[in-house]
Amino acid sequence: MPSIRILRALLLPAMLLATGLRAQEIISPLGMVPRPDNPPKLEKAGGPNEIFLYQNAGQTLPVIDDFSVDRTRHLNAVSGDANVHYAETIYRLVVGGTSTAGMAFLQDTSYHITVDTSNGELTITQVPNPAVVVVVRNLADYPPTEQSRYLWPPYTIIDTVGGSGPDTLALDPDIRQDSMLVYTVDPDPRSYINPDNSLRPWILWEDDDAYVNNTFPVLPPTIGVVTFDGMDRTGYPYLPLSPNTNGPADKLTSVPINLAYAPGDSVYLSFFCEPIGLSGDVLAHAEDSLHLDLWAAQEQAWYRVWGLPGTAPPDRFRQVMVPIKDPKFLKDGFRMRFTNDATLGGMVDQWHVDYVRLDRNRTYTDTVLKDVAFVYQEAGLLQTFTSVPFAKFTASPASYMAQQVNVVQRNNDTQDKFITWGYEVNSGCGWTAARNGYGNNISNNAYSNFNTVNPVNSGANPLVYDLSGCNGAAFVNVKFWTNATPDVCAYNDTMRYRQEISNYYSYDDGTAEAGYSLNVAGGKQAYRFDTQGQDSLRALRIYFAPIFTYNPPPNNYPPNGSFLITVWKSLDPEVVLFQNISFSSPQYRLWGPDNFMEYPLDSTIAVNGTFYVGWVQTNNTQMNVGMDKNRNNQNKMFYSVGQGWSQSGQQASWMIRPVMVAAVDPFAGVEETQAPAGGIAVWPNPVGDAFQLKPDAPLPAGAKVQLIDPMGRMVREWRADAGRMSVQDVAGGAYIVRISAPDGAGLGQSRLIVQHGW
Repeated sequence: MPSIRILRALLLPAMLLATGLRAQEIISPLGMVPRPDNPPKLEKAGGPNEIFLYQNAGQTLPVIDDFSVDRTRHLNAVSGDANVHYAETIYRLVVGGTSTAGMAFLQDTSYHITVDTSNGELTITQVPNPAVVVVVRNLADYPPTEQSRYLWPPYTIIDTVGGSGPDTLALDPDIRQDSMLVYTVDPDPRSYINPDNSLRPWILWEDDDAYVNNTFPVLPPTIGVVTFDGMDRTGYPYLPLSPNTNGPADKLTSVPINLAYAPGDSVYLSFFCEPIGLSGDVLAHAEDSLHLDLWAAQEQAWYRVWGLPGTAPPDRFRQVMVPIKDPKFLKDGFRMRFTNDATLGGMVDQWHVDYVRLDRNRTYTDTVLKDVAFVYQEAGLLQTFTSVPFAKFTASPASYMAQQVNVVQRNNDTQDKFITWGYEVNSGCGWTAARNGYGNNISNNAYSNFNTVNPVNSGANPLVYDLSGCNGAAFVNVKFWTNATPDVCAYNDTMRYRQEISNYYSYDDGTAEAGYSLNVAGGKQAYRFDTQGQDSLRALRIYFAPIFTYNPPPNNYPPNGSFLITVWKSLDPEVVLFQNISFSSPQYRLWGPDNFMEYPLDSTIAVNGTFYVGWVQTNNTQMNVGMDKNRNNQNKMFYSVGQGWSQSGQQASWMIRPVMVAAVDPFAGVEETQAPAGGIAVWPNPVGDAFQLKPDAPLPAGAKVQLIDPMGRMVREWRADAGRMSVQDVAGGAYIVRISAPDGAGLGQSRLIVQHGW
């Protein structure tokens, strides 16, 4: 193996020298952001079509939604749910008011053929079978559209004169019977406390195409917006194979609202909107527009009343005031609908909408929100990191706690408010703490953003996480709160974050807003970590974000990327502490814990103090590591494209996490047991065909070998004395090989890379 390492050491500088002038940092919009709460529905092979009719309670004025909570109806019902009820079966084919399961017809004529040889000559007579009037329904729509058509039976009758009887020749029908099962879904039973303290139905929006989030906007009026882009309700592109196509994309449609008021009641609809934000897409096109439609209930028709082109000033919220005076809208059953036009290939052409208000007795100047709210999400109470290894934290907990946490709030009122704030903490394993009334602001806060200081490990009552009741890992729940009098919306006064402390270091908050890549073979990325004392680094956990590209595969196909995981002791001078022998490629896990994938080092290494983790790119494919644009660790992000190391120009955090040896690994779902004396190794590693155990000491009779995936699921099991253990039908990726005694006691484990074609 040393010869391979030397060869690579010679080749990589050559790659760097070969880079062109276009080598650079590239920031890309995301090609998809899968939404675990809206997974794609699986097709039912051979099963019936199903339609679910969602029942929603109507709304009355005032209607207000600041999107600090999600009030969309998630359309994920399945038959068998307690709130789902069978309503009817609709058949595709109907004859004379009747449908049967085996109905099938031809679109062209079938015949009754008579063959006569009785007079010594062959005479063939062909008469069309009688046509049937069939009602054919289109089950792709609901309610189904239908038309009456003349169709023919799918058979030919051959009747030989003097024979024993006619023969029937079956033909392959063009149109077959099909059906649609119709279900109703009960209204959501939850309620929402309106700013006037009245209880309203929780669901305000009857669909969930648009994405409620708190990570993509820039300086919203309150925490949380609804985002419109080129991705569908599951987080996938509308047209992944035609990414340049522009057209209608998301919609957000209200439930029916009672708007039966006189035109003189001065009904206004207002909202805030902002183009672009933090998506990584800085291209503005007029066609990438946002629209507002209103529903005329008696006419059963939508009317477009407002729109704004994509060339509006980016990253700036503006408030829109829409008077509703036309009598056709002032009816019970009124609805409003926001829509956008976008490039349909990914998270591009974003619009963010916030603080929708619909009420009567308003004027055009009624633009003030008497509301104090958080603006951005805060990621826990640690300093610098969002997560640290459990063993390191418990050895010196105070050193990892922030001195204070600064949280941005906004007073949207034109009057100063008396505002207090604080936070509460729950370890999940027996310890809770609260810091109430930690600060106040009573002047000069009108209509402005202001910073609120939350002392943590400082002041008269310092706070340090007490994890003594936790076993190997902890998930700390942090709740920030603010209070102002008066304040119209309680939901945006609370902010929660779950902070994992287990076996890795991280700077990111777990959500990607854009992708980061280099476009040169030999490019390097290095992420600096300043740690305390010595530790054992065994892997990197990386989120590679599915990339948006105007050129669909195979152009710059990210899974074709290739890199060598590398660990540096320093960058100036450049000192490589470790580099993998095995090549790695980006893996795009669409579902799973935070969408991260784990990339083991070929061998565990010791690290101490400051070290850098990352990779050397071995081709010019843009691999698109996830980039958290809400936390700024620019001073720890470095790259090289052939002319020395440079600090990244991005005020963000890469989603790369060094993973340490630990007693518990929540990511894998299995405990990391230490190998017995002498150790257990697997060979070859990486493996494409089959591997073998190489224990230095005999294993007990009946010992078992389990192959466990990164989700903690056992995918294969063998007897330890089986010899070669085949992984030919196992998907490529990182696995744990776990060895256990017949009684289940752990004997040890090792990391294995399955890499077909190796």
